Order: sequence, then structure tokens, then C-alpha cells
Amino acid sequence: MDSDFKQYKLYFECILEFWEFSLRDEDCEGIGVDNVHREIEKIIRESPDARNGVTNVKAKMTKWNMLDHIPFKIISNKVQKTIEDFYHEYTDIDLETFMTTCWGSIYKKGNYSELHSHVPALYSWVYYVDVDEDAAPLHFPRKVLGKLPVDFGSRDESHDSGLYYKPKSGTGVIFPGWFEHQVPPHTGDKERIIVVGNVEGSGCVDYPQKQRKFTIVQG
Repeated sequence: MDSDFKQYKLYFECILEFWEFSLRDEDCEGIGVDNVHREIEKIIRESPDARNGVTNVKAKMTKWNMLDHIPFKIISNKVQKTIEDFYHEYTDIDLETFMTTCWGSIYKKGNYSELHSHVPALYSWVYYVDVDEDAAPLHFPRKVLGKLPVDFGSRDESHDSGLYYKPKSGTGVIFPGWFEHQVPPHTGDKERIIVVGNVEGSGCVDYPQKQRKFTIVQG
């Protein structure tokens, strides 16, 4: 490597924002949430396993880009709207997002995913199409300081285990793409059916500008 630089690894306490969202009938272009879920499950089951376990995900995966299928596009549109609405409402950043990847996956008993992140994605997300109480959680192993939000997730008795996000059918979670996560082995009898994606963004900051005065110099 020809680059001339020094790398330093530092550890900071910082606030991370997660967004939890649900798909509503009005988001579904007249199809309805239940039909979106049924179509997604059908598409995933009929798709070949495009990765055969060679990625961090040790479960069945579709191809990377499923946005040519309307049900997948409906969920990805909801994700983009959630992110953009937040930035437009609460920040001065005029963010426009675009989906770089979107795929489906089915976890059977024993399936899992290894610790990984989605760099260089700005945000990543998981939407739970069909899960039950025994579905494997989404685990963020970094230690969480303070109390966890009610009904958002859990941690074990050591309090050093990070966040175990509890899946709920019809609900998704959005998180920073660089934040490492994993899925422990799925122990339930019911399959864990999900849609996953990565989001990038572009835009500008609306800084307040002061009027500038110029002096004309005659020369």
C-alpha cells in the first residue's frame, strides 16, 4: 500500500440513533400490508439461494438487488421516507437517500449471521416480514449505557452484552451502517423471514448566511 498515513483506534461513548418503523396499508400502493408480506415470502421461497452461505449470513439469501419487485420496493420506499423525514424535520441537512442493495432472507433453525457491518452504507435496516416470539434477535454487541427503551430490546444480566433487538412481524429497524451486528443461531421452529437493505445519501447543509459587504477599489 502506497498511502502514507497513521491509524489510531480510539473508543468513545457516543449516542447512536435507531429508528423503528412499521408498514401501514397507506404505504402499500393499494396492495395492503398482508399481501406485501405474502408476496415477499413467495418471492424469497421461489428465488435460488444466491449466496450459498459464503457471506456473513448463514441462511438463504436472494440476489442483492430485489427492487425490481414491487413489494420489496414498497418497504425500501418506507425506509427512505423515514430517514429523509427525520433529517428534513429535525436538522438543517437536505438529505436525499438512495437504496444501494435490498435482499430477502429466510432463517431456518440453526441459521445465523456472523459479526459484521455494512460499510460504506450510511444506514442499514432490517424489516421483519414474518417472525414469532422465538425468533433470533438482532444483536449489537457494543455495551449500552443507561436504560434501554421500553419494548425495544434487552440485554443479559452482565449489562455488557450490548443490545438484543427483538423482532416483531411488520416492524423494521434502521441503524448506522458502520455499527457492527450479528444474529445468534435461530432456535425457533418457525422460520425467520426478513428483508434487509443499505442506504446511501447525498445533500447539503442549509447554513445561515450573513450578507457580505464588499469595498470597491478603484485602481
